[in-house]
Amino acid sequence: MIAIAAALLLAGVWIEHRRARRLAESIAAVRRHAAEIERFRAITQSLLAGQELTGTLQAVATAAGDLVVADSGYITLCDPDTGALTVAAATGSTGAWVGKQIPRDGSVAGWVTSHGQPALIHDLSQDTRGFREANVQTGLKREVVVPLRSHGEIIGAIGANRTADMPTFGHHDVALLERLGDMAVLAIENAQALDHSRRARAGLAAKNAELEEALRTKSEFLRNMSHELRTPLNSIIGFSELLQSGSAGELNEGQREFLTPAIRNSRHLLQLINDLLDLAKVDAGRMELQLAPANMRALIEGVLEDSRGLLAGHQLQLAHEITTGPVTVVCDDVRIRQVLFNFVSNAVKFTPDGGEITVRATRTAAPLPVPAQRASDTARLKTRPAVWIAVSDTGPGIRPEDMPRLFQEFSQVDSSTSRKSGGTGLGLVLCRRFVELHGWTIGAESVPGHGSTFWMLLPEDGPLRLGDAYARAGEGGS
Repeated sequence: MIAIAAALLLAGVWIEHRRARRLAESIAAVRRHAAEIERFRAITQSLLAGQELTGTLQAVATAAGDLVVADSGYITLCDPDTGALTVAAATGSTGAWVGKQIPRDGSVAGWVTSHGQPALIHDLSQDTRGFREANVQTGLKREVVVPLRSHGEIIGAIGANRTADMPTFGHHDVALLERLGDMAVLAIENAQALDHSRRARAGLAAKNAELEEALRTKSEFLRNMSHELRTPLNSIIGFSELLQSGSAGELNEGQREFLTPAIRNSRHLLQLINDLLDLAKVDAGRMELQLAPANMRALIEGVLEDSRGLLAGHQLQLAHEITTGPVTVVCDDVRIRQVLFNFVSNAVKFTPDGGEITVRATRTAAPLPVPAQRASDTARLKTRPAVWIAVSDTGPGIRPEDMPRLFQEFSQVDSSTSRKSGGTGLGLVLCRRFVELHGWTIGAESVPGHGSTFWMLLPEDGPLRLGDAYARAGEGGS
């Protein structure tokens, strides 16, 4: 009985000892897992914080050595051009190899990057893939290495080493290194994306500087050209008109016949120079509007009166329809007059004899967005008083495929009519720029064979900055 009791007691002690050992192993495993989680969290924070690549890779290499309980951990990267392997980060016995190249043939990391699969080596002295120079210097015997992949391509390897007195590596160590390798790859990809973004911004800044210099050079050239051309051109026009008036002596019919186109073409050339200068000013941001309340009725009637001379030699009807009551717009009346005169001039140019040109001005209201005060607010619109001015003709019209090119620089509708009528392709471009400087819209509508309409929409209270517009729109609700 005593023997049986002793046996039972020993069995109970053995069972309790085994339970205690299993509990200790479980606690140790939990602690290891907690340590792994903490290291991964720290590395993730460094990634989110945008830490520079060298520091992040060093943290990953250190974690590799610590988490697999090794003598050392390291990361090697492949040169994308030469394929050479360089130690990018290392700790422990391999720390001195940072920045040095290792051969692809004769190193475990080289074998892994070439074959694309992990290597688990229990005795480097018996493995022909071992990097023997490092092994002799460091006394390392065991090694585990896994490849680093980015977008399907192998870009390097992450590994760890143990000395002869340390246990062999297992598949759990391979899994740990693979997880750490994913974080290293993420850091590399982030660094590459950041570098690409920086280079792109630097390139864009350089291009912007080149563009600004080109615009400055163009503006300077145009200023010089205007001075050199306009002064003698004005003299030519002035003396030609003096001759035409007969003040310097009577001219015969032949002389008058030669002088008339000379004056006309000189004025056309002067207008071209002025258009180029205006366009250069707008492009350079030096065009300033002289804003003041303008009577649209008087402005339109003045343009129509100035346009009477364009009708010489044409059998056209020029009419206008202006809304009743006062029509006042805060604008640069010189620029708006220039836009309207261009519309009428084009209509005269393209409308055949017997046709009709009509200028219309109508008070209307244009929608303006009201800014949301809260995230839950829905979009609202508030109307704003505006004046719609349009010039319609009964000319041949414009083909739909040609409409997008109407307001492009140096672009003309490709038809025999446009070629016969001439033009520089700048008039409508300037019209668009002038109207857009006022903060509103210009457009055109046409049906081939039934004429065209060119229009502009101007706010009665003038152009507003975006913030002012939102504040104005918010007054009084929707």
